[in-house]
Amino acid sequence: MQLFTNRRTLSLFAIFFALSTVIVSAQVERAKLRGKITDEKGEPLVSVAVFARGSETAGVVSSVEGEYLLTLMPGSRVVVFQQIGFVTRELELSINPGEERRMDVVLKSSSTELKTFVTTAGKYEQNIEQLTVSMEVLKPNIIENKNTTSIDDALQQVPGMTIVDSEPQIRSGSGYSFGAGSRVMILVDDLPILSGDAGRPSWGFIPVENIEQVEVIKGASSVLYGSAALSGVLNIRTAYPRDVPQTKISLFSGVYNNPRNREAIYWGDNNPTYTGVNFFHSRKIGNLDLVVGGNFFNDNGFKGPAPIDISDTTFNPLAEQRGEFENRGRLNMNLRYRFKKVEGLSVGLNANAMLSRSTGALLWLNADSGMYRAYPGSLTLTLQTAAYVDPFVQYLGKKGYRHVLRNRWFHLDNNNDNNQSNRSNLFFSEYQLQKRYENGPFKGLILTAGALHSYTRGVSELYKGNLSDTLNLQAFSDNRNIAAYLQLERTFWERLTLSAGARYEHFSISSPRYNQNDSATFTREGRPVFRAGMNLKLHKATFFRASFGQGYRFPTIAEKFIRTQVGPIQIYPNDSIRSESSFNAEAGIKQGFKIGGFQGYLDVVYFLQQFEDNIEFNFGLFGPLDPAQFFGLGFASLNIGRTRVSGWDASLVGQGKIGKTGIALLSGYTYTLPVALEPQLGYPVELSGKPVTYATSSSDSTDNILKYRFQHLFKTDIEVSRGKWAIGFSARYNSFMRNVDKIFEDLDDFLGLLGQPQPGLKAYRQANNQGVWVLDARVVFNASETVGLVFVVNNLMNKEYALRPMAIESPRTTAIQLNVKF
Repeated sequence: MQLFTNRRTLSLFAIFFALSTVIVSAQVERAKLRGKITDEKGEPLVSVAVFARGSETAGVVSSVEGEYLLTLMPGSRVVVFQQIGFVTRELELSINPGEERRMDVVLKSSSTELKTFVTTAGKYEQNIEQLTVSMEVLKPNIIENKNTTSIDDALQQVPGMTIVDSEPQIRSGSGYSFGAGSRVMILVDDLPILSGDAGRPSWGFIPVENIEQVEVIKGASSVLYGSAALSGVLNIRTAYPRDVPQTKISLFSGVYNNPRNREAIYWGDNNPTYTGVNFFHSRKIGNLDLVVGGNFFNDNGFKGPAPIDISDTTFNPLAEQRGEFENRGRLNMNLRYRFKKVEGLSVGLNANAMLSRSTGALLWLNADSGMYRAYPGSLTLTLQTAAYVDPFVQYLGKKGYRHVLRNRWFHLDNNNDNNQSNRSNLFFSEYQLQKRYENGPFKGLILTAGALHSYTRGVSELYKGNLSDTLNLQAFSDNRNIAAYLQLERTFWERLTLSAGARYEHFSISSPRYNQNDSATFTREGRPVFRAGMNLKLHKATFFRASFGQGYRFPTIAEKFIRTQVGPIQIYPNDSIRSESSFNAEAGIKQGFKIGGFQGYLDVVYFLQQFEDNIEFNFGLFGPLDPAQFFGLGFASLNIGRTRVSGWDASLVGQGKIGKTGIALLSGYTYTLPVALEPQLGYPVELSGKPVTYATSSSDSTDNILKYRFQHLFKTDIEVSRGKWAIGFSARYNSFMRNVDKIFEDLDDFLGLLGQPQPGLKAYRQANNQGVWVLDARVVFNASETVGLVFVVNNLMNKEYALRPMAIESPRTTAIQLNVKF
């Protein structure tokens, strides 16, 4: 009874309060101020804070077209227009009750800001100097001027990041896993692009012809981006139209030069070549934004055929006799419609589709004359179909609220020739609410909250796990993820920024089955993760930051249930694998500088990341003692216990002009100490009656260094331009990979017993143990604002090197690119 009385009292009070507010508000008719906010070039500015100083009414933010509508009390007012990276404007005006006035505003760029704006760190636009986490930004000039045919080539220039055989590593946070599972979340326009079943990227599917910039978070980012963001996030942001329509076409052709080892040349006098075309068009049609683009690419490849008996029907002659190659065609489209009658409302549809045919070689034939040829049985012919469709709705409310509903259907079908075909469908939906408080007691607070649902069905002959293999059927498994997150970030005294966030993840994954009606066992698990960070402005362009973040990754379908063979390598399932987790702590300082018209920053940070139940792809005895199955020896995803990665990195980034000379610089050095903290932990496998441990399965157990890591990385790219000419240089240094699976160095002995070719990796590693420098060069000539030519030489010194055991990288290539813009 008491509860009922209290509820009735509260209801009456709420009604009274609401009526009182309406009556008081009705006594004074408010005024309306509207207009468009642009930069000095006339481009609209989105999310500019607009509010009346000292007013009781809420502020607003500008829409995607730069429009704003502010309701305010009549009288003399000071209206503030505020945006990071621009000089704040305060305009005095006197406005009458009921008056509607238009006032367009131009904001000037602030010369004291570093002028690099990102959205990935907090899911809203921020100046990079004010972040609480470490981030690198890859600008489109590097992508365009290096004749980038696949985005992973350009990502090799990002400080602290390496791509090892298509697998991204950030600060040694992951090793090599044969394409199953990623600790780096890869996004295109804030939506996941990793395959739903294996967590592997298809780099050629990403539209390099339409990239605004690439943002890389270094460190655990699971609070905002979920399971795969254990070591970081890679977000590729595509561009929307400007006020002026734009069309770009790039035609290119290149050739693989002869390697230093003349005995390894298999192509005679007919050097393999590659050719392609990229195109892009964007324009505004009334309230409709339209972007279309595409790519067509043919690469004859630099890895040749395997030496096989053509009468052996166990090999596919198209793959084994031709070697590596790739043919692909890709088309993409971005649409966005901005409603006039409902201010701040926009809807859109992004789509991308690709067809490709390619072969990939997992292992070289040998480390001498066969380093550019494939090992028998290690070539896989793939007919790939990939597509995504992304409908979305966004509403920017008048009181600082931003609502976004994003969806993605991502289909990937890898039709392989060796009973390794797999396909997956990923259905992803995320609702996000963001609120900016521009005045009142919570002034400066930005609240970001969201909820998401992800569902994947993976189908493959690979995903049989421990099912009976007598049936030549495809098995399927389902993976579901539900999550919710909240992040708060607030700036105090325009100097101190604090942020904190939390997320709860829940996963379920089904055991493989052949039919929908077959019974399945579900593994279910949920866990919260937290983060916190701060950024303190010490001086005009000096910023200190510190952050702590937790990470959490649930195993993929492939890691739990894959069973296959590539060449002599056997790969086994592990349905008892556990999820892995980590925490990441770091502290750094960013110092901005300006030399004439050139400005940039130096960033130095110390980091530490520690993992629990770390998942690594490891060697052991998992199958029967059958010579046809390499005596049961092979690889599986295993929990190797606790591990830790610590170190520091430094980045030097800048852009601008010194006199009449333009300079763009991206450079960085990273040192890591990745160690296994429980190297003697026994796995659930034995060899010769002895347990296999991380130490005993390592080629070098000294200092317990983790496998497949580079402890020293140096990256730099500099482009100098003057008039119509520009010259660019890139350099990359990877230190020697100290530790790999010992079996790779022992393969010669095992394969010799079986009468098979011997790869010779041990001798190769002993002879090449000092790390490697790789240099690239380019010359750009812009004949006019419409036409430009680029001449590119990659691997200028023609180094012979391997980032991953038994996988040689490309010899020197020379290419020419014609760019037409209008």
